[in-house]
Amino acid sequence: MDSRLSARTLLSALAAVMLSGAAFYSTYGLNPRWWAPWLAALPVLWIAPRLPWWAITVAALAAGAIGRLSMIGYYQRLQLPLGLLLASVIVPAAAFCLAVFLFRAFFRRKQPWLAALAFPSLVIAYEYLISLSAGTFTSTAYTQLKNLPVLQLGALAGLWGIGFAVMLFPSMIAAILLSPARPRRQLSIAFVAIYACVLGYGVWRLSTAPNSPQTISIGLVASDLPQNTFPDKDPDAMRLLREYADQVKLLAQRGARIAVMPEMTAIVRDSIDAGVNALFRQTAREANIQIVAGVLHATRRGTFNEARLYPESGAPPVVYRKRHLVPVVEDRTTPENDFEIVRHPAGIIGLAICRDMDYPDPARQYGQAQAGLVLVAAWDFDIDRYWHGHLSILRGVENGFSVARAAKNGLLFVSDSRGRILAETRTTPELPFTSMLATVPVHHAVTLYQFWGDWFAWLTLAILAALLITLVARRPARTAPEAVKQSAQSSS
Repeated sequence: MDSRLSARTLLSALAAVMLSGAAFYSTYGLNPRWWAPWLAALPVLWIAPRLPWWAITVAALAAGAIGRLSMIGYYQRLQLPLGLLLASVIVPAAAFCLAVFLFRAFFRRKQPWLAALAFPSLVIAYEYLISLSAGTFTSTAYTQLKNLPVLQLGALAGLWGIGFAVMLFPSMIAAILLSPARPRRQLSIAFVAIYACVLGYGVWRLSTAPNSPQTISIGLVASDLPQNTFPDKDPDAMRLLREYADQVKLLAQRGARIAVMPEMTAIVRDSIDAGVNALFRQTAREANIQIVAGVLHATRRGTFNEARLYPESGAPPVVYRKRHLVPVVEDRTTPENDFEIVRHPAGIIGLAICRDMDYPDPARQYGQAQAGLVLVAAWDFDIDRYWHGHLSILRGVENGFSVARAAKNGLLFVSDSRGRILAETRTTPELPFTSMLATVPVHHAVTLYQFWGDWFAWLTLAILAALLITLVARRPARTAPEAVKQSAQSSS
């Protein structure tokens, strides 16, 4: 193809960049539009086979970078260093560019089926590999939290299956639009069949949600007052924890059997640790309620982010320590590979803390343990309360349990094993405390994902490897004029 672009092609490329960039910007921000990622890549994919490699490189990188700029303000608020800020834009934009290249390469070889498969395979393979170190919170699947039928794919293939279905959509449409009549018909039939199955399964799973005979009344409570955000002096910490204990008593009077407090309500040093335990053990026993208290426990051998569950019997607490720490913010905190379940008359209950629910584990471990409910102590950053707060909903879909999450500067909410939000309240600094009472089903729903884990991510890696081998092994045949030219040069 001539490396020079006509004015019409250039305008088409610019339009594709702007359309895809705008759609990606709506996809990856703190308030994603669930429909945007289904179409975001389509303009760039549609123009890709018609552009020389250098032009599609510029177009794809630009569209991908525009989309990722939507999170820069949030990452700055998390105090990420400049290198990570740049990487958060450049790396995913480069991955998108490579996925577009792969689509273009196969389509120009007249292999539209492989082109349609190549794009989502590379995108999801990239997201999976990144998640092994950085967590899953940038994954495409989370854009579908409000799209409940599609969200049910998580029970089969985890978030990787959801993301693949979303990314396959524009890839197949682009292949259909660009293909000649016969492959276009075949692709169209496959397209309709695939998404009929996706939606059909989702609707079926939503309609067959079990009515759990076991439910429990849960009280969630948090304070967003500036002086209550994170007191680090012993007298201030004890004052706040006593106020939380009073709120727990009020929730118990309203019928709550479990009360969940936020992550890191205060620093608990060894100097007050015994007093904190005595306070909540007494409160649990007198109010006949279980209490989940999130504290930062500073000891001589390390600092630990803990969720302590105090039984209603007044016995010593069950202590869960956070696995997945927030970079920079928790640099001085020690992670632990914890897994804690509590056997309640209503069912098996697990414990987790905030960012732990951004990762497959410990949620999958709770699914394998047949947990019917996971209690999450959390701390969000106000602007991310809906986006980050709701990520844990998908863990419940993948592993078949309800979620109850209490976050300061965030949301108090409960969701079921189908991802439906049963009750939700926004915390506010206009009140000393924000509280909510909700009845939650404690029922474990068996899912394929809890047994097979990230099998779909591994399948995607295998597909991508096979596609790359095919691309390298099967070089495109030379056209007749090229063959004649090569023969002439050899004879001369």
